[in-house]
Amino acid sequence: MARRLIPLLTLVLVEGSALAGPYDVGSGRCPSLLGNNVYQCAVKGDDGSSFTDCFRFATPGKLSGKFAFVSDQLGTAVGCTCDPAGNPGKPRFNAAASFTCNAAEGVSFHGSVLQNGKIARGSAANLSGGSYAFNCQRDAACTPQ
Repeated sequence: MARRLIPLLTLVLVEGSALAGPYDVGSGRCPSLLGNNVYQCAVKGDDGSSFTDCFRFATPGKLSGKFAFVSDQLGTAVGCTCDPAGNPGKPRFNAAASFTCNAAEGVSFHGSVLQNGKIARGSAANLSGGSYAFNCQRDAACTPQ
């Protein structure tokens, strides 16, 4: 049993370090558009809920060296990266306006930032299967409702 576990742990450690970085800090299209801005977001859940949240972006982030945000409703930092553009054979990293973010609590976010800075067609999902749709506008004075 121990002989099987050691190669598995070695693989996990090697793979984990390969996925850990290093990454360019705050580079790319989406961190430059999201910047260090605060957004007020209208959120609708598949359970019929409706609420607002504030996303407070920072470049670089605490979880992700690229960028991150804090959700007032979630109460935690969420690490983010720009989605790759192009195709898998020739990806263009940090070129897309869409982004993906993950929180340690098992909540994932996906959205697209427009040239005017609005976040459109956002979605979130949690480990329990809850699904949410959101859109956001810059609002430095955001307070969740």
